[in-house]
Amino acid sequence: MSGTDYSTYLRIDELLDLQHPLSAGAHDELLFIVIHQAYELWFKLLLHELDRTSEALIAGKPQDAVPPLQRATRVDELLIDQLRVLESLTPTGFMEFRDPLKPASGLQSGQFRAIESVGGRREPSHVDDAGISDRDRSELRRRAAEPTLYEALCACLRQMGLDAPDGDDDGARAGRLAAIVSLYRAHDTPQRALLHQVCELLLDHDEAIARWRFQHTLMAAREIGSRTGTGGSLGVEYLRKTIDARFFPELWEVRDHL
Repeated sequence: MSGTDYSTYLRIDELLDLQHPLSAGAHDELLFIVIHQAYELWFKLLLHELDRTSEALIAGKPQDAVPPLQRATRVDELLIDQLRVLESLTPTGFMEFRDPLKPASGLQSGQFRAIESVGGRREPSHVDDAGISDRDRSELRRRAAEPTLYEALCACLRQMGLDAPDGDDDGARAGRLAAIVSLYRAHDTPQRALLHQVCELLLDHDEAIARWRFQHTLMAAREIGSRTGTGGSLGVEYLRKTIDARFFPELWEVRDHL
């Protein structure tokens, strides 16, 4: 009886052949490569779950948005935990292999940029970054034409009878806030309870990514001090500017009105 074995199914031989350090004798470079490759795999799963969430919300099925969002928030926590492993890299160990990495940079992660795009943080300059691949560039352009998670949430709210209009004008913004405030104040029916849970899970995701940004900034400061990044950015100074970035500012603002 034939079947698929573990190694073949997971393509283990190919997977273990993907780590190619550039600096001979730099013991810690393998750690650096494995961590970042693992990040990209988790990013792939995170996008898979966030896309499923968006599809469910647009279809007016908040009950189907909860499981992928719950999984996404657990992946978020893994992203933070992995930084603790990377923090075991000492500054001297990092300097043994850092220079040959230039101009590569974590800022060139197309998948992380896609996670930002899904969350609503869409910077046109990211698409033109010379460091991202053609595939990533095409993917970012595709996502820029699709609803963000917050737009998907508002579409679902409208289908559930709440007035959550699209638009950037003050009236639309006030309408969305009023609708979500009313949801937070009264979510005692099954349908409203589901919508409230989705809002809170979206905020969990937003908060976790903010904590990851903060922890990443601290880690970078321990590793490189005030040096510029390998990709030419301002390094830690740039990272500090991203800490206050939020995907769903209106979900945070709701707290001011309760």
